Amino acid sequence: MLIEIPRARLREGPAPRIDWKAVRQRLAVALYLFPGLALVMLFLVGPLIFVVALSTTNWIGIGVPKEIGLANFTDLFRDQSFVKSLINTIAWTLVGAFIQAPLSTLAALAMMRIKRGAKVIRTILVLPNVIAATALALLWYFIFNPTLGLLNGTLSSLGLSKLARPWLEDPQTALWATMVPFCLYVGFGMILISSAISTIPHEYYESAELDGATIRQQDWHITLPLIRPTVALLVLFNVSYGLRTFEYPFFMTGGGPANASSTMSLYIYNQMIVGLRFGASMAASVVTLLLGAVFMAAVFFALRRSDPLR
Repeated sequence: MLIEIPRARLREGPAPRIDWKAVRQRLAVALYLFPGLALVMLFLVGPLIFVVALSTTNWIGIGVPKEIGLANFTDLFRDQSFVKSLINTIAWTLVGAFIQAPLSTLAALAMMRIKRGAKVIRTILVLPNVIAATALALLWYFIFNPTLGLLNGTLSSLGLSKLARPWLEDPQTALWATMVPFCLYVGFGMILISSAISTIPHEYYESAELDGATIRQQDWHITLPLIRPTVALLVLFNVSYGLRTFEYPFFMTGGGPANASSTMSLYIYNQMIVGLRFGASMAASVVTLLLGAVFMAAVFFALRRSDPLR
């Protein structure tokens, strides 16, 4: 008696073999990623969930938090000091993206062309980046001091005393005075951009020179397109710093006068440490997080739209 085998089973063929090499590679990748992912989950995701949960409560730091829904968020946008801090923080991020990052890029392009004294100039530009921000903030506080400050003293010695003013006490200049150190210290960005430029094959520039391209044309058509991802990374760093900037407004102006130089980080600090309004400070932190997500999404979108290989 013959046993009839279904046709479908005949077409199946032998069972597929397990690619153990690929499995081992995936396990190795997972082992490499596990420490970093574990730390992110422990010190970022966990506290983030805690912040979001407390943003809907009324809590003074002790006792049981009282759930109040979205009242903290509605109260924030009624608070003029919060609105001013939010606007100032956006200004910080825009300055980082459109002033500090281009200055760092220009410094890196200049260093690529300098033959003599490059190490000395590079050291001078990088030196402020290895000094604590607190010390730099105090240094610039004395530079802008209206009576003993170096800036007003220099203006007076040059016969320009009419231009001297209380830079840190004037609402029209306090914010911009706190931004000056951030704009001038281009050393970190310069090193980052210079590292990217060093990976560009020199043959590209030799071919461009043979075709009669000027230095400006080489930078515009060769260097900048090839370092675009690194420039975007620098912009992300600057945006991140602008969102969390604290030292310069805290030590130079204390956020004043009349919240003219306050930032989101300083507002969160005042709400939590000074006012013991933990719920409001957590709500402001959530707004800062959302603002950062919007800025970073915009940077990635602009990078993708401008990618010549897309």
